[in-house]
Amino acid sequence: MTRHRIMIQKWKYDEVGQDIKRSTSRDPNEISAPLEHLEELKNSDYKIDDHFSRIYGRQIVDATGTRVGKLKDFLFDKTQKRIRYLVVGLEINVKEDKDVLIPIGRAELNQEKQKIVVQEQVSAEKLKTLPTYKNLKSLAIEDEKKTLLIFSAKQKEEISYTQGNFYNQEDFNERTFFGSDEE
Repeated sequence: MTRHRIMIQKWKYDEVGQDIKRSTSRDPNEISAPLEHLEELKNSDYKIDDHFSRIYGRQIVDATGTRVGKLKDFLFDKTQKRIRYLVVGLEINVKEDKDVLIPIGRAELNQEKQKIVVQEQVSAEKLKTLPTYKNLKSLAIEDEKKTLLIFSAKQKEEISYTQGNFYNQEDFNERTFFGSDEE
């Protein structure tokens, strides 16, 4: 299987500075400070590497092959140019449309089958318990902590928001999803 490195690149025009309020509240007009650098990739001035341009809409399956949803978008850190989450539209017995976030390091892109596979220890039932993702303004640190607890084999009481080591966590390892260039 050929694997490629993911590239997020700025395109169109330079970003206009925004006055984003620092907050940890659930006020829909404010973004939590550690989440202020996140952006939805599809609606941004960035793009994914051309090799992966047709990834949107791919089926998401669990380790047993059960279809659980479709890839709608990515949330990425525009300062680090790193993908943090897959935005997934769940399609598994939910009463209404429900989008959830899956950490990039907890799923794998299977190019041969044209699907995205969620790691073994997370079942379709567990995915239903994830917090609902509506948009960045409604995303709170508490939602991120709940999401990471569901995906982690070990309990995580504190999430490290230090820029230097945040993306060294297994949950956010892009190589798990896209693979390594060295293969």
